[in-house]
Amino acid sequence: MNKSAIVARVAARLGLDKFTAEGAVETVFEAIAEGLAKEEAVRIAGFGTFGTRSRAARTGRNPRTGESLPIPASKSPSFKAARRLREAVTRGWQEEQEEPGDDRHGRPGSAGAMLEMSDWPGGVEPVWTVLEPESMEALRAEPLADNPTLRLAADLPDEAFAESAFVRNALIALRCINDEFLPRLTMKGHFGRDMVAAMREAMTWPGMEATEQYRAGKALREGDVWELHLLHRLMDLAGLIEGEAVLCRLTPLGREMLEPERRGPLQALLFRHLYWHANLSQFVVTFPRGLPGRWPQDDIGVILWGLSNVAGEWQGVDTLRTLTAVRDDSVAGLHWNAEDTMFAGRVLQPLRWFGLLEYHGPPERAEVGWRKSALFDRFLSFDVQLVGERGTGH
Repeated sequence: MNKSAIVARVAARLGLDKFTAEGAVETVFEAIAEGLAKEEAVRIAGFGTFGTRSRAARTGRNPRTGESLPIPASKSPSFKAARRLREAVTRGWQEEQEEPGDDRHGRPGSAGAMLEMSDWPGGVEPVWTVLEPESMEALRAEPLADNPTLRLAADLPDEAFAESAFVRNALIALRCINDEFLPRLTMKGHFGRDMVAAMREAMTWPGMEATEQYRAGKALREGDVWELHLLHRLMDLAGLIEGEAVLCRLTPLGREMLEPERRGPLQALLFRHLYWHANLSQFVVTFPRGLPGRWPQDDIGVILWGLSNVAGEWQGVDTLRTLTAVRDDSVAGLHWNAEDTMFAGRVLQPLRWFGLLEYHGPPERAEVGWRKSALFDRFLSFDVQLVGERGTGH
Protein backbone atom coordinates (compact mmCIF):
# COMPACT_ATOMS: atom_id res chain seq x y z
CA MET A 1 0.00 0.00 0.00
CA ASN A 2 1.39 3.43 -0.99
CA LYS A 3 0.36 6.97 -0.04
CA SER A 4 -2.19 7.19 -2.86
CA ALA A 5 -3.90 4.07 -1.57
CA ILE A 6 -4.00 5.51 1.96
CA VAL A 7 -5.51 8.76 0.65
CA ALA A 8 -8.15 6.79 -1.26
CA ARG A 9 -8.98 4.77 1.86
CA VAL A 10 -9.32 7.92 4.01
CA ALA A 11 -11.51 9.60 1.40
CA ALA A 12 -13.80 6.58 1.17
CA ARG A 13 -14.06 6.00 4.93
CA LEU A 14 -14.67 9.65 5.90
CA GLY A 15 -16.64 10.77 2.87
CA LEU A 16 -14.08 13.36 1.77
CA ASP A 17 -13.00 14.48 -1.66
CA LYS A 18 -9.52 13.33 -2.71
CA PHE A 19 -8.00 16.81 -2.32
CA THR A 20 -9.18 17.17 1.29
CA ALA A 21 -8.19 13.59 2.18
CA GLU A 22 -4.71 14.07 0.74
CA GLY A 23 -4.29 17.27 2.75
CA ALA A 24 -5.31 15.45 5.93
CA VAL A 25 -2.90 12.56 5.30
CA GLU A 26 -0.04 14.96 4.48
CA THR A 27 -0.74 16.91 7.67
CA VAL A 28 -0.47 13.74 9.78
CA PHE A 29 2.79 12.77 8.10
CA GLU A 30 4.19 16.27 8.57
CA ALA A 31 3.22 16.31 12.27
CA ILE A 32 5.01 12.99 12.85
CA ALA A 33 8.10 14.16 10.93
CA GLU A 34 8.19 17.44 12.86
CA GLY A 35 7.99 15.63 16.19
CA LEU A 36 10.79 13.26 15.25
CA ALA A 37 12.97 16.10 13.96
CA LYS A 38 12.62 17.71 17.39
CA GLU A 39 13.53 14.35 19.00
CA GLU A 40 10.06 14.01 20.48
CA ALA A 41 8.35 10.65 20.85
CA VAL A 42 5.12 10.47 18.84
CA ARG A 43 2.72 8.12 20.63
CA ILE A 44 -0.46 6.99 18.87
CA ALA A 45 -2.64 4.94 21.19
CA GLY A 46 -3.40 1.47 19.88
CA PHE A 47 -0.97 1.89 16.97
CA GLY A 48 2.53 2.49 18.27
CA THR A 49 5.27 4.95 19.11
CA PHE A 50 7.56 6.71 16.66
CA GLY A 51 10.90 7.77 18.06
CA THR A 52 14.51 8.49 17.17
CA ARG A 53 17.54 6.26 17.61
CA SER A 54 20.97 7.88 18.02
CA ARG A 55 24.26 6.26 17.09
CA ALA A 56 27.56 7.63 18.32
CA ALA A 57 30.50 8.28 16.02
CA ARG A 58 32.54 5.16 15.39
CA THR A 59 35.20 3.62 13.20
CA GLY A 60 34.15 1.31 10.43
CA ARG A 61 35.94 -0.69 7.76
CA ASN A 62 35.68 -0.55 4.00
CA PRO A 63 34.55 -4.12 3.05
CA ARG A 64 36.40 -4.04 -0.27
CA THR A 65 39.78 -2.74 0.90
CA GLY A 66 39.69 -3.48 4.61
CA GLU A 67 40.72 0.13 5.23
CA SER A 68 39.50 1.81 8.44
CA LEU A 69 37.26 4.85 8.02
CA PRO A 70 35.38 7.11 10.48
CA ILE A 71 31.56 6.95 10.60
CA PRO A 72 29.98 10.16 12.00
CA ALA A 73 27.26 10.20 14.64
CA SER A 74 23.74 9.83 13.23
CA LYS A 75 20.05 9.76 14.10
CA SER A 76 17.39 7.56 12.50
CA PRO A 77 13.66 7.15 13.03
CA SER A 78 12.36 4.09 14.87
CA PHE A 79 8.95 2.60 15.48
CA LYS A 80 7.61 0.34 18.24
CA ALA A 81 4.23 -1.25 17.52
CA ALA A 82 1.51 -1.17 20.18
CA ARG A 83 0.08 -4.43 21.43
CA ARG A 84 -3.25 -3.88 19.63
CA LEU A 85 -1.44 -3.42 16.32
CA ARG A 86 0.66 -6.54 16.88
CA GLU A 87 -2.48 -8.55 17.71
CA ALA A 88 -4.25 -7.24 14.59
CA VAL A 89 -1.33 -8.35 12.42
CA THR A 90 -1.27 -11.77 14.11
CA ARG A 91 -4.97 -12.53 13.69
CA GLY A 92 -5.43 -10.80 10.34
CA TRP A 93 -7.52 -7.74 9.57
CA GLN A 94 -11.23 -7.89 10.40
CA GLU A 95 -13.77 -5.28 9.33
CA GLU A 96 -15.48 -3.57 12.25
CA GLN A 97 -19.03 -4.78 12.81
CA GLU A 98 -21.79 -2.27 13.37
CA GLU A 99 -23.79 -2.54 16.54
CA PRO A 100 -27.49 -3.39 16.14
CA GLY A 101 -29.57 -0.27 15.76
CA ASP A 102 -26.70 1.84 14.51
CA ASP A 103 -26.59 3.38 11.06
CA ARG A 104 -23.96 2.39 8.53
CA HIS A 105 -21.54 4.94 9.98
CA GLY A 106 -21.80 3.37 13.43
CA ARG A 107 -23.70 6.32 14.87
CA PRO A 108 -26.73 5.79 17.12
CA GLY A 109 -29.96 6.24 15.36
CA SER A 110 -33.12 7.62 16.96
CA ALA A 111 -34.10 11.06 15.72
CA GLY A 112 -35.80 12.01 18.97
CA ALA A 113 -33.56 10.28 21.50
CA MET A 114 -31.72 12.16 24.22
CA LEU A 115 -28.25 10.78 23.50
CA GLU A 116 -25.21 10.66 25.69
CA MET A 117 -22.38 12.99 24.67
CA SER A 118 -20.08 10.11 23.76
CA ASP A 119 -22.64 8.80 21.24
CA TRP A 120 -22.20 11.75 18.89
CA PRO A 121 -19.36 12.50 16.46
CA GLY A 122 -16.69 14.48 18.26
CA GLY A 123 -18.21 13.70 21.65
CA VAL A 124 -20.80 16.49 21.51
CA GLU A 125 -24.50 16.62 22.31
CA PRO A 126 -27.04 18.48 20.15
CA VAL A 127 -28.07 21.68 21.86
CA TRP A 128 -31.80 21.13 21.29
CA THR A 129 -31.74 18.40 23.97
CA VAL A 130 -31.84 21.14 26.63
CA LEU A 131 -35.11 22.61 25.29
CA GLU A 132 -38.42 21.97 27.01
CA PRO A 133 -40.72 19.97 24.69
CA GLU A 134 -43.20 22.88 24.49
CA SER A 135 -40.47 25.24 23.28
CA MET A 136 -39.25 22.61 20.82
CA GLU A 137 -42.71 22.38 19.24
CA ALA A 138 -43.20 26.16 19.25
CA LEU A 139 -39.91 26.61 17.38
CA ARG A 140 -41.19 24.27 14.67
CA ALA A 141 -44.22 26.50 14.08
CA GLU A 142 -44.27 29.46 11.70
CA PRO A 143 -43.04 32.71 13.33
CA LEU A 144 -46.30 34.68 13.36
CA ALA A 145 -47.58 37.35 15.75
CA ASP A 146 -49.24 34.75 18.02
CA ASN A 147 -46.03 32.68 18.29
CA PRO A 148 -43.43 34.76 20.15
CA THR A 149 -40.99 31.85 20.53
CA LEU A 150 -39.21 32.96 17.34
CA ARG A 151 -39.44 36.56 16.16
CA LEU A 152 -38.26 38.14 12.92
CA ALA A 153 -37.30 41.81 13.23
CA ALA A 154 -39.01 43.74 10.41
CA ASP A 155 -38.27 47.22 11.80
CA LEU A 156 -34.50 47.41 11.25
CA PRO A 157 -33.16 50.21 9.00
CA ASP A 158 -32.56 49.49 5.31
CA GLU A 159 -28.78 49.61 5.72
CA ALA A 160 -28.92 46.59 8.09
CA PHE A 161 -29.76 44.39 5.07
CA ALA A 162 -26.92 45.50 2.81
CA GLU A 163 -25.51 41.93 2.78
CA SER A 164 -28.84 40.21 2.13
CA ALA A 165 -28.68 38.83 -1.41
CA PHE A 166 -32.33 37.79 -1.21
CA VAL A 167 -33.45 41.36 -0.48
CA ARG A 168 -31.04 42.94 -2.97
CA ASN A 169 -32.00 40.59 -5.80
CA ALA A 170 -35.71 40.65 -4.99
CA LEU A 171 -35.64 44.43 -5.40
CA ILE A 172 -33.84 44.02 -8.74
CA ALA A 173 -36.49 41.55 -9.91
CA LEU A 174 -39.37 43.73 -8.70
CA ARG A 175 -37.92 46.78 -10.47
CA CYS A 176 -37.41 44.79 -13.68
CA ILE A 177 -41.02 43.67 -13.60
CA ASN A 178 -42.24 47.17 -12.70
CA ASP A 179 -40.21 48.82 -15.49
CA GLU A 180 -41.30 46.30 -18.10
CA PHE A 181 -44.84 46.65 -19.44
CA LEU A 182 -46.44 43.39 -18.32
CA PRO A 183 -43.43 41.11 -18.93
CA ARG A 184 -44.36 37.79 -20.46
CA LEU A 185 -44.11 34.44 -18.75
CA THR A 186 -43.63 31.09 -20.40
CA MET A 187 -46.37 28.47 -20.42
CA LYS A 188 -44.72 27.03 -17.29
CA GLY A 189 -45.04 30.41 -15.56
CA HIS A 190 -41.30 31.15 -15.77
CA PHE A 191 -39.61 34.38 -16.83
CA GLY A 192 -38.68 34.49 -20.51
CA ARG A 193 -35.06 34.14 -21.58
CA ASP A 194 -34.59 37.88 -22.17
CA MET A 195 -35.81 38.66 -18.65
CA VAL A 196 -33.62 35.88 -17.21
CA ALA A 197 -30.58 37.29 -19.02
CA ALA A 198 -31.29 40.82 -17.76
CA MET A 199 -31.75 39.67 -14.17
CA ARG A 200 -28.64 37.48 -14.22
CA GLU A 201 -26.63 40.46 -15.47
CA ALA A 202 -27.84 42.63 -12.59
CA MET A 203 -27.90 40.09 -9.75
CA THR A 204 -25.10 38.75 -7.55
CA TRP A 205 -25.34 35.67 -5.35
CA PRO A 206 -22.47 34.94 -2.90
CA GLY A 207 -20.97 31.56 -3.66
CA MET A 208 -22.35 31.41 -7.21
CA GLU A 209 -19.56 33.30 -8.97
CA ALA A 210 -17.90 30.19 -10.36
CA THR A 211 -21.24 28.88 -11.58
CA GLU A 212 -21.97 32.15 -13.33
CA GLN A 213 -18.61 32.05 -15.08
CA TYR A 214 -19.37 28.52 -16.24
CA ARG A 215 -22.72 29.69 -17.58
CA ALA A 216 -21.29 32.79 -19.28
CA GLY A 217 -22.52 33.31 -22.81
CA LYS A 218 -25.31 30.74 -22.57
CA ALA A 219 -28.95 31.63 -23.17
CA LEU A 220 -30.55 30.03 -20.14
CA ARG A 221 -34.12 29.41 -19.12
CA GLU A 222 -35.27 30.27 -15.61
CA GLY A 223 -35.25 26.60 -14.63
CA ASP A 224 -31.52 26.47 -15.40
CA VAL A 225 -30.75 29.26 -12.92
CA TRP A 226 -31.95 27.69 -9.69
CA GLU A 227 -31.29 30.66 -7.40
CA LEU A 228 -33.43 32.91 -9.64
CA HIS A 229 -36.06 30.18 -9.92
CA LEU A 230 -36.22 29.99 -6.10
CA LEU A 231 -36.47 33.79 -5.79
CA HIS A 232 -39.31 33.88 -8.36
CA ARG A 233 -41.16 31.21 -6.39
CA LEU A 234 -40.67 33.11 -3.13
CA MET A 235 -41.96 36.39 -4.57
CA ASP A 236 -45.00 34.51 -5.84
CA LEU A 237 -45.63 32.76 -2.50
CA ALA A 238 -45.23 36.06 -0.63
CA GLY A 239 -47.81 37.78 -2.82
CA LEU A 240 -45.39 40.29 -4.35
CA ILE A 241 -46.18 39.38 -7.97
CA GLU A 242 -49.08 37.83 -9.82
CA GLY A 243 -49.50 36.27 -13.23
CA GLU A 244 -52.53 36.66 -15.46
CA ALA A 245 -52.47 34.27 -18.41
CA VAL A 246 -48.82 34.56 -19.50
CA LEU A 247 -48.28 38.09 -18.15
CA CYS A 248 -46.55 39.11 -14.89
CA ARG A 249 -47.11 42.22 -12.80
CA LEU A 250 -46.52 43.56 -9.30
CA THR A 251 -49.20 43.38 -6.65
CA PRO A 252 -49.87 46.40 -4.39
CA LEU A 253 -47.68 44.68 -1.77
CA GLY A 254 -44.91 44.26 -4.35
CA ARG A 255 -45.04 47.96 -5.22
CA GLU A 256 -44.98 48.81 -1.52
CA MET A 257 -41.72 46.89 -1.11
CA LEU A 258 -40.03 49.26 -3.58
CA GLU A 259 -40.55 52.17 -1.18
CA PRO A 260 -37.72 53.31 1.18
CA GLU A 261 -37.36 51.63 4.60
CA ARG A 262 -39.13 48.47 3.45
CA ARG A 263 -36.12 46.14 3.35
CA GLY A 264 -36.84 44.83 6.84
CA PRO A 265 -40.40 43.73 6.03
CA LEU A 266 -39.18 42.29 2.69
CA GLN A 267 -36.48 40.24 4.44
CA ALA A 268 -38.95 38.92 7.02
CA LEU A 269 -41.54 38.10 4.34
CA LEU A 270 -39.11 36.21 2.11
CA PHE A 271 -37.48 34.45 5.09
CA ARG A 272 -40.80 33.16 6.41
CA HIS A 273 -41.98 31.92 3.04
CA LEU A 274 -38.68 30.26 2.18
CA TYR A 275 -38.46 28.10 5.28
CA TRP A 276 -42.13 27.57 6.17
CA HIS A 277 -43.87 27.57 2.76
CA ALA A 278 -41.43 26.63 -0.02
CA ASN A 279 -40.24 23.06 -0.53
CA LEU A 280 -36.48 23.55 -0.83
CA SER A 281 -35.94 20.04 -2.20
CA GLN A 282 -37.51 21.31 -5.43
CA PHE A 283 -35.23 24.34 -5.76
CA VAL A 284 -31.89 23.83 -4.04
CA VAL A 285 -29.28 21.88 -6.01
CA THR A 286 -27.42 19.30 -3.90
CA PHE A 287 -24.76 16.68 -4.60
CA PRO A 288 -25.87 14.13 -5.50
CA ARG A 289 -28.79 15.80 -7.23
CA GLY A 290 -32.41 15.26 -6.31
CA LEU A 291 -32.13 14.24 -2.65
CA PRO A 292 -35.77 13.85 -1.57
CA GLY A 293 -37.63 14.96 1.53
CA ARG A 294 -37.93 18.16 3.55
CA TRP A 295 -35.18 17.40 6.09
CA PRO A 296 -33.92 19.49 7.84
CA GLN A 297 -36.31 22.26 6.75
CA ASP A 298 -39.17 21.25 9.05
CA ASP A 299 -36.93 21.83 12.08
CA ILE A 300 -35.57 25.18 10.90
CA GLY A 301 -36.73 27.06 14.02
CA VAL A 302 -34.93 24.56 16.26
CA ILE A 303 -31.82 24.82 14.08
CA LEU A 304 -31.89 28.63 14.12
CA TRP A 305 -32.04 28.64 17.91
CA GLY A 306 -29.15 26.18 17.98
CA LEU A 307 -27.10 28.32 15.60
CA SER A 308 -27.73 31.37 17.77
CA ASN A 309 -25.90 29.53 20.56
CA VAL A 310 -23.07 27.70 18.76
CA ALA A 311 -22.28 29.63 15.56
CA GLY A 312 -20.44 32.54 17.16
CA GLU A 313 -17.10 31.08 15.99
CA TRP A 314 -16.09 29.45 12.70
CA GLN A 315 -17.54 25.93 12.53
CA GLY A 316 -17.68 23.29 9.80
CA VAL A 317 -20.88 21.92 8.26
CA ASP A 318 -20.62 18.57 10.06
CA THR A 319 -20.18 20.23 13.46
CA LEU A 320 -23.09 22.65 13.00
CA ARG A 321 -25.35 19.87 11.71
CA THR A 322 -24.48 17.60 14.63
CA LEU A 323 -25.02 20.35 17.18
CA THR A 324 -28.27 21.81 15.84
CA ALA A 325 -30.21 19.40 13.58
CA VAL A 326 -32.65 16.73 14.72
CA ARG A 327 -31.38 13.54 13.16
CA ASP A 328 -33.39 11.45 10.69
CA ASP A 329 -32.10 7.91 10.05
CA SER A 330 -33.72 7.71 6.62
CA VAL A 331 -31.68 10.71 5.43
CA ALA A 332 -28.39 9.16 6.55
CA GLY A 333 -29.17 6.12 4.40
CA LEU A 334 -29.70 8.11 1.19
CA HIS A 335 -26.02 8.75 0.46
CA TRP A 336 -22.81 9.02 2.47
CA ASN A 337 -22.85 12.82 2.05
CA ALA A 338 -26.63 13.36 2.19
CA GLU A 339 -26.83 14.90 5.67
CA ASP A 340 -24.08 17.46 5.12
CA THR A 341 -25.07 18.45 1.59
CA MET A 342 -28.76 18.84 2.54
CA PHE A 343 -27.89 20.82 5.67
CA ALA A 344 -25.50 23.10 3.79
CA GLY A 345 -27.79 23.60 0.82
CA ARG A 346 -31.09 23.99 2.64
CA VAL A 347 -29.94 25.78 5.80
CA LEU A 348 -26.50 27.36 5.66
CA GLN A 349 -26.42 28.68 2.09
CA PRO A 350 -29.88 30.33 2.25
CA LEU A 351 -28.95 31.90 5.59
CA ARG A 352 -25.83 33.28 3.91
CA TRP A 353 -28.01 34.74 1.15
CA PHE A 354 -30.15 36.42 3.84
CA GLY A 355 -26.97 37.97 5.26
CA LEU A 356 -27.27 36.00 8.51
CA LEU A 357 -24.21 33.74 8.13
CA GLU A 358 -20.67 34.43 6.95
CA TYR A 359 -18.73 31.88 4.95
CA HIS A 360 -15.01 31.16 5.23
CA GLY A 361 -13.55 29.10 2.37
CA PRO A 362 -12.44 28.13 -0.18
CA PRO A 363 -14.71 25.07 -0.44
CA GLU A 364 -12.03 22.56 -1.46
CA ARG A 365 -10.09 23.02 1.77
CA ALA A 366 -10.73 21.34 5.12
CA GLU A 367 -10.82 24.66 7.01
CA VAL A 368 -14.14 25.71 5.51
CA GLY A 369 -16.36 27.26 8.16
CA TRP A 370 -19.52 29.20 8.86
CA ARG A 371 -20.41 31.66 11.61
CA LYS A 372 -23.12 34.17 12.51
CA SER A 373 -23.02 37.63 11.02
CA ALA A 374 -23.86 40.72 13.06
CA LEU A 375 -27.36 40.70 11.53
CA PHE A 376 -28.20 37.22 12.86
CA ASP A 377 -28.90 38.27 16.44
CA ARG A 378 -30.53 41.54 15.34
CA PHE A 379 -32.96 39.86 12.96
CA LEU A 380 -33.75 36.71 14.98
CA SER A 381 -34.80 36.62 18.62
CA PHE A 382 -36.03 33.71 20.74
CA ASP A 383 -38.10 33.15 23.88
CA VAL A 384 -37.72 29.52 24.94
CA GLN A 385 -37.69 27.50 28.13
CA LEU A 386 -34.83 25.14 28.96
CA VAL A 387 -35.10 21.84 30.78
CA GLY A 388 -35.42 22.49 34.51
CA GLU A 389 -35.67 26.24 33.95
CA ARG A 390 -38.33 28.35 35.64
CA GLY A 391 -39.35 31.95 35.10
CA THR A 392 -37.93 33.93 32.21
CA GLY A 393 -37.04 32.37 28.88
CA HIS A 394 -33.66 32.03 27.22
